[in-house]
Amino acid sequence: MNTTAVAGPPLSLEFRRVQAISSRGNQRIRVTPAGELFAYLEQRDCPRGEDWSAPWPDQPLRRLSPAEQRQLASTLIASGFLELPRLIVVAGRDGFRDEIDAALGAQRHSVTIERAPAPAAFARLRAALLAIAGPPFSA
Repeated sequence: MNTTAVAGPPLSLEFRRVQAISSRGNQRIRVTPAGELFAYLEQRDCPRGEDWSAPWPDQPLRRLSPAEQRQLASTLIASGFLELPRLIVVAGRDGFRDEIDAALGAQRHSVTIERAPAPAAFARLRAALLAIAGPPFSA
């Protein structure tokens, strides 16, 4: 019997924060449909045009419980993330870009925010992913 099964459609999420000036401090978090949690914090300055010095880790940090997976799916739906525009941009050169790619069953939606305040729906999902990844991603 599979104890990691989650009622409902499979969920996958990926969050990326990419800084404009230096890749040091870039963050990425991924939750797979199997509930595997991967997280990576860039520790180096990468060559111009590269956001990451290494691929995703081979092993997940941990596997989310079915309850955690259901909570993330609920946050995705209840937050209104799936209704957000795909691109929210403020002109400029500095700052950062936050991206979330979400899939819940056949539903897929990606949102990119550059140098703009995140709408509540985006901020809520981002906060849930940062919290579930734990330190150093969460405060």
